[in-house]
Amino acid sequence: MLKTIRILLGAVLAATSFAAWPIYSCAGPVAYLGIDQGGVVVVALANAPIHKVCTIGTQGSFQMMPAACKLAYATLLSARLTAKSVTIYYDDNGYTCATLPSWQNVPTMYFIEGPN
Repeated sequence: MLKTIRILLGAVLAATSFAAWPIYSCAGPVAYLGIDQGGVVVVALANAPIHKVCTIGTQGSFQMMPAACKLAYATLLSARLTAKSVTIYYDDNGYTCATLPSWQNVPTMYFIEGPN
């Protein structure tokens, strides 16, 4: 009986295990924050290039939905105005914080933490 329970528990755990998604994060004070005429939010943390992270308009290729992007913009603006730091989390996209492509879309931002 105990052996059967262990086998069933193992099968359930194996069926519900999740693949680990590679992620990275960039942290620091907001050095630049802007929004273009199309609603694309543009940000740079200290020691990182300016890059496009989401849009408050049509979602397009960005991972974050427009409603969440509005909240992310408010969070970034709060951090900028109070000179506090944030942490931005990205799904793996082949970049590091130092190699983000300047003024290009980085559509894999999915979470923002702060201001700290």
